[in-house]
Amino acid sequence: TGCFCNPGACQWFLQLSNNDIRKQYESGHVCSDYNDLIDGLPTGAVRVSFGYMTRKQDVDKIIGMIKECYLASPEERLHHMDIGKLPKALTHIPERLKPQLKEICIYPVKSCGAFKITDAWPLTTTGFLYDRGWMIVNAAEMAITQKHQPRLCLIRPIINHHKGTMELTFTNMKSVSFNLDIASEQINVINTSLCQSKVCDDLVYGNDCGDEVAIWL
Repeated sequence: TGCFCNPGACQWFLQLSNNDIRKQYESGHVCSDYNDLIDGLPTGAVRVSFGYMTRKQDVDKIIGMIKECYLASPEERLHHMDIGKLPKALTHIPERLKPQLKEICIYPVKSCGAFKITDAWPLTTTGFLYDRGWMIVNAAEMAITQKHQPRLCLIRPIINHHKGTMELTFTNMKSVSFNLDIASEQINVINTSLCQSKVCDDLVYGNDCGDEVAIWL
């Protein structure tokens, strides 16, 4: 692989920006190294030359190599790879081909947008902490879902685990925040407005989060 001594044409063909080229250089990429990809971007191309002596078997072999090495799934590529024979500079490749969990989405408020988790997150006996812990109800204390209000998906919750708050955001509106956990001195007050609703035919109970959130909604 490489740029065939024509880095300008290589950059144009691979649609790399000047910043991409600079990052590859800063990452240690030099001519004739084994770094085929840096930050998911190619550093060069593979050249295949055909001539008078080329046979159909040769073409079939290169097509098979392309399918096996570039079009196969990561699991299949790992299966065919002889890790013990890899050069030292390529020993990081198998680890990179293994499946990796990038993020997990939880939905703190039923029928509203997702909150993306990219770091460690607590687990409870019922699943991820704060997942589907809240829902929006109408005046009759019936749960409101996207079936009747599709725009609910545009409400984005932002959980600040360290501050113990959740912020609700909506396009062109000032956000509103409330505490994730009800303080002990507030429980008696909030219990006076206990909500009762149904979720999937199950009767559920919950505490009112207050007038500020209700007015915002």
